[in-house]
Amino acid sequence: MTNVQFVKKKIGTSYLIWFKESNLYYQFEEPVWYVFERLVKNNTTREIASGFSEQYDLNFEESLTFVNDVQTKISELNQKDISLENNLPLLPNLNGFKYKAYVTHNYIIGDKPLRFSFETDWLENYVHPLIEHLKEETGEAYSNHFELFTFDDRVVFRHNGIVKGNWNDNESHLTKGKVFMTLVNTIYDKTDTDWLMTVHASALTNGKKTILFSAPPNSGKTTIAALLHTRGLKLISDDFVAVDRDSFNAYPFPSAMSVKEKSTDLLKPFFPLLEDKKLNYITEEKSVRYLPLENNTSMIFPVKEFVFVKYDKEVEFEWNKMDTLDAIKLLLEQTWVAPTFRNAEILFDRVEKSSFFQLTYSNNEKALQTIKQLFDYEQ
Repeated sequence: MTNVQFVKKKIGTSYLIWFKESNLYYQFEEPVWYVFERLVKNNTTREIASGFSEQYDLNFEESLTFVNDVQTKISELNQKDISLENNLPLLPNLNGFKYKAYVTHNYIIGDKPLRFSFETDWLENYVHPLIEHLKEETGEAYSNHFELFTFDDRVVFRHNGIVKGNWNDNESHLTKGKVFMTLVNTIYDKTDTDWLMTVHASALTNGKKTILFSAPPNSGKTTIAALLHTRGLKLISDDFVAVDRDSFNAYPFPSAMSVKEKSTDLLKPFFPLLEDKKLNYITEEKSVRYLPLENNTSMIFPVKEFVFVKYDKEVEFEWNKMDTLDAIKLLLEQTWVAPTFRNAEILFDRVEKSSFFQLTYSNNEKALQTIKQLFDYEQ
C-alpha cells in the first residue's frame, strides 16, 4: 500500500496516527496495528493474512477478510483533504481589486496600530464587535491593513494588499479563523509556522501557567472562565487560543468575551457593564453580549492543563482526571493543528506530558474551588 505518509505515537497499548494527506488523527489497537504496519511496508494482503492467521489463530479466509477491511479503512483515512488547499480561482488583479468600503476602523492591539476596512455591515459584524473596545481614533501610521470584501459572491480577506483567501458566505468560521490567525501573527510578530495549534477554548493564567478550558458551544466554558476571572485569575482569551510550537505558551487574543443571553443574569453582579451592552443576534437560537477583556498581550505562559467543561443542570459536580487517549479525542475536536510532520510529532509529545480533566457541573462554587486548587498545584 503505497503513499501512506504518517506519524505514529504509542501510548500504552494503543497507537495514535496522524495521516498527512487527510490531516486526520486516528487511534489503532491490535490487531489493526499488525495489519497497518505491514500494509504501509507494501506487503501483499495475502502475505499479511497468512501471518495474521498464524498470529491470531484464525483461518485464512477470515484473516483475509479482516485485512481487506483494514485496507479499505486506511484508504479512507488517507484520502487527500482538499480543504487544506485554497484552490478556488482568483483573478490576477484581485490583489488590486477596488471596492467601496462601507466603513473603516482603526485599532490599537498590543502596541500595533491596525486598520480594518469592511465592504458591508454584515462583513463588519464578522470582526468589529469582538475588537470594538480596541478602536482608536489616532493619527498614527497604520502599517497593517485588513480588508473584507466580496467578489463573485464570495467573501475575500486581504491583508496589506495580498489576498489571503476566499470563502462562501456560509463559511464565516473559516474566514474568521484566517483573520484571527493573521491578527495574532501581526500582534506577536510571528508567522503561521511558529504556532503548533489554535484551540477553541477559554484561557486563564495565574501568572505562572495557563489552563485551557475547552468545550463545544453552549457548554458553559465562557461562564466558568468569567467567574474564575472574578476570583483573581486573568482571562487572556475567550474563544481563540494560539499555542506556540516550541514553548507551548498560550498567547492572549484580546477579543471581547461573548456572553450568551442565558448567562447574563448570573454574570451581571460581577460585570455591571453587561447591563448596557447591546444584544447581538448571531443566529435565531444564539444571542450574545460582548464584554471587553483587559488588553494585556504580555500574559504569556505555558499550557500545563486542559479542562473539558460541560454544564449539566442534572449534575451538581463531577471532576475526573482523564485518560490521555480519551482526552486527545476531545482536544482534537476543538483544535486546529498546522498539518506538518513536525507539528504532529510535537503535539503527540506535548499531550503525553500534559494533564487533562473533565468537569461536569451545575454547582458553580464547587467547580470554582476545584479549579482554583488546580491553579495552585505546581507540577
